[in-house]
Amino acid sequence: MPAKVQIILPGLFDLPLEEFEPDLLANDLPHLNRLLRLATPQSTQSYSIDEILKTALGFDAPAGLPLAQAFAREEDQEPGHLLLSQAIHLQAGLHSAVIVPVQNNQDNLNDINIIIKDLNDIFNVDCSITAVADGLFLVHLKGFSAPTHYPHILSVLGKTANPYIEQSRQVLPWYQLLNEIQMFMHQHEVNAERTSRGLLPINSLWCWGAGVVPQRFNAKLDWYCDDPVLNQFARSLGLNPESCANINRVDDSVDAILIDLRLIEFLKTGVAAELDQLLLDIDSKLLKPLMEAAAKGRSHLILRAGYELDFEFKPTARMKFWRPHKNLSSWIGNVPDL
Repeated sequence: MPAKVQIILPGLFDLPLEEFEPDLLANDLPHLNRLLRLATPQSTQSYSIDEILKTALGFDAPAGLPLAQAFAREEDQEPGHLLLSQAIHLQAGLHSAVIVPVQNNQDNLNDINIIIKDLNDIFNVDCSITAVADGLFLVHLKGFSAPTHYPHILSVLGKTANPYIEQSRQVLPWYQLLNEIQMFMHQHEVNAERTSRGLLPINSLWCWGAGVVPQRFNAKLDWYCDDPVLNQFARSLGLNPESCANINRVDDSVDAILIDLRLIEFLKTGVAAELDQLLLDIDSKLLKPLMEAAAKGRSHLILRAGYELDFEFKPTARMKFWRPHKNLSSWIGNVPDL
């Protein structure tokens, strides 16, 4: 049986097509275009990074993806009480608050660390907050389980926080604690100083990654990813993550997951990148070796991108040469009835 390789490219179908030359979309992405042309589209409800990965891993639990558990310390005896956390700016509007990123530059990191230290001092009865990377923290709630409805931060940046605030009311101790944290951050002297310099206040935390690994999970698969948080999660599952650059060495006898977050990072955080070059790199370095293996019948591919559709390319798909040519512009805004 051919190995199943799941390609996770969140943001692929959210790209601003007007920024690309039509010729690039039509002719310069041959492997992506071949996949989109010949693969079988399938409806999906997995839109966030968390839901995509839960689907890919076969997690059947309704709770969140337990990323925080991967960073648990020896003294953390309650994995269901853990969250990952990152500082954000909540931009208030007339009827909603939009989640805005705080860039990980040194000045911002210094301000974030001062605020986190003070939060630890003030709220030490309720939680502890420890740094696990620059700008990334582990929150251990001491008196109640962590809410599991918060998605990965890259899935929510630029969106309204209101739906998640309403869901938080179902975990009343957390809802009250987060409100108190936000009030403290709003009044913090660091934010008064930032406002005087024309900088966005650091007025909230985005917390996600709660839950526990299902006891029945025992996957044997290869994992290709360059994101340190997801790779730490893979290690906690007993997997051995490799760089996406090694995808050409994929083992035809073992299922694999390839995760590339560069597109969604570009869309959500404004990270400096040449978007056309990024797409060309994905096509030539990631999709080319996978499509070549699929063309030889050694694997079947599933493209998951947080879109209304997933795309499954089985070895027999290469026989569907009669299908019309398609590229990204054929799908964005043009989802067919299946």
